[in-house]
Amino acid sequence: MDWIRIPAAPEDSSRTERRVMWTVSVYRRSGDTEVHEYTSHRLDSPGLAREHARLARERPWVSRVALTEHVREVSRRTIGEEGLPVRSLPPRRVPERPGGRLVAHFYEIEGLEGAGELSADDVRCHLYWLREAAASTRPPEGAGAKNASATLWEVAVVDVDRPTTEDALPHTPSDP
Repeated sequence: MDWIRIPAAPEDSSRTERRVMWTVSVYRRSGDTEVHEYTSHRLDSPGLAREHARLARERPWVSRVALTEHVREVSRRTIGEEGLPVRSLPPRRVPERPGGRLVAHFYEIEGLEGAGELSADDVRCHLYWLREAAASTRPPEGAGAKNASATLWEVAVVDVDRPTTEDALPHTPSDP
């Protein structure tokens, strides 16, 4: 009856996606103080960040232009059902990068459309529901206790924001 299983995770089952964006902040002098005027939206190319900084420096009232690099790392690793934290206990501590902050920690069941970001208890509930549904129906042709499986992912999202300079921006082939 229990023909949906979560296999133990292979050892090399993790991956990290990294996305880098930049913002340009503009400051002006007001008497003896410096006032933050505005910060651009997040820019996904170093060329756009350079262009925003160049245009800001052309304004006569600008006293300083500051660049910030925003890095989002999404780490995904497969886990077995035994890798879920014990009920009502906090999940395992996710190693954080220096200067980074954990913005999300959740689980996903691969192939379970629309379930979204799940807590460990949500995963247990979904697996119970799937197993109950599977017990009341006949397995697909050729499926047995060893054939039907789902992949369980632990996902951690870490953001790192740090000041940078135009010289430190990566260069692309389209740069002047």
